[in-house]
Amino acid sequence: MEQKNRAELIGAAGWVVFGAAVLIASWRMDRLASLSINPWSAPGLMPGLLGALMIVFGAALGLRALAQRAGGEAPAGGGKRIALALALCFGYAAGLLGKGLPFWLASSAFLFVAILVFRILDHDVENDPPLRRIALSTLAIALAASLLIALLFEQVFLVRLP
Repeated sequence: MEQKNRAELIGAAGWVVFGAAVLIASWRMDRLASLSINPWSAPGLMPGLLGALMIVFGAALGLRALAQRAGGEAPAGGGKRIALALALCFGYAAGLLGKGLPFWLASSAFLFVAILVFRILDHDVENDPPLRRIALSTLAIALAASLLIALLFEQVFLVRLP
């Protein structure tokens, strides 16, 4: 267990450092103000947000590792869940995006499957709602999220999506 905590702390530190490097690099990018570019479509905005999120989630990973070291318990099957998440993400990127489906529909399908799979893996038959209700709420989350993401990119960041 001690070795796993050390590895998580090192991974957390790596994500924080990498996120900081991305954030600093994006801050230093030209904002194209001389070309009267909308600030919401500046080239460094999205990488900067992603760098900031890497810092936040790296810090969360580090705090979780510290809490486990203090006596908490690590979730079982973490490696398999990571492999499943990677497979779903690669399937989305290689199989759905740019294959003729509108972005919002492809993203809705991906989010629905990804969220539902992990909710089913965590499902407790005795304490959780029935699978039908979980599937319906997951569908609502997937549709709302994909539509909001599409609107954000198209209307705020002025990025045309496939």
